Amino acid sequence: MSILRKQRMPRDARERGAAAVEFALILPILVLLVFGIVEFSIAYNHKQGLHAAAREGARVAALPQTTSASVQDRVRSALQGVLPASDIASASITVTPATSQPCDGVAPGTHVVVTVSAPDDVDIPFFTQTVTLTGRGEFLCE
Repeated sequence: MSILRKQRMPRDARERGAAAVEFALILPILVLLVFGIVEFSIAYNHKQGLHAAAREGARVAALPQTTSASVQDRVRSALQGVLPASDIASASITVTPATSQPCDGVAPGTHVVVTVSAPDDVDIPFFTQTVTLTGRGEFLCE
């Protein structure tokens, strides 16, 4: 009776090749997902840094004796360590009201707004794109 019974391979051994093929099909999607999560996290960190630098610039701009040039210097120094040096150099900093001293001689309750925009590269395998991130800070003039 044991001679007539057909010898079968264990089920695990038969499906080992199928599992390898399935893994090979899913691996690129998994890699894209992991790299996407990492790149999104880095971009979000840069955006938070831009918001912090803009708030720092707006805090300084709220003083009546502060000039727009000193606000821009403060924002650029706050971006050190947040963005690469090349992105800091190309960052666009806007101070509103757009005068040489934003809070000098303005009406009480006037807001000063500092906006910082900078490029950021999103590098995911098979997908590379440059996006513009923006941070904004607003304070009342003193």
